[in-house]
Amino acid sequence: MPDFYRNEAWPVTQFPPQSDLQQKAFNTWLKGIASDIVVRKDIYEKILPHLYKSKHEKIGVIGFCWGGKQSFYMGADGERFNAVASIHGAWIDEEKANALQVPCYYGPAKGDTPVETIKKVLDKKKFGKRCEYKAFSNMEHGFCAARGDWSDKETMKQVDIALNGVVKFFEKKM
Repeated sequence: MPDFYRNEAWPVTQFPPQSDLQQKAFNTWLKGIASDIVVRKDIYEKILPHLYKSKHEKIGVIGFCWGGKQSFYMGADGERFNAVASIHGAWIDEEKANALQVPCYYGPAKGDTPVETIKKVLDKKKFGKRCEYKAFSNMEHGFCAARGDWSDKETMKQVDIALNGVVKFFEKKM
């Protein structure tokens, strides 16, 4: 797994930002180190060539939070990617869903764009019936990654459901 943040990840203790100053700093970080363009450059110039050299014929992408958004961006490239998954993806909207060209597993948490909104868009696509959805409505955004309390039994149960669902999705679609 590449370090897209180049050892400069936003501190989880400062998320979500609690003040105007923190919000400005976060936005600057998001537009710089965590820029969508920088990530896509890494994927297309470093990761994909490595995967092709390793003879991988089918490529899927899974992302959590910010990475969930990135998975949707990769899913807009049906020539290079075969399926994507987004668990509590950040900033997922109808426009990103409409751009998808491959099947998607979509698992939003509380406060994320609802399944119904994304499903309504994807159902119109030729691969729409191959998409899968699981709303984690009782889970906080980030439950399956850095912000999750993995000592909590219910959180762990939902993490298992999410990860097993994604594995089964990729097994069927790839």
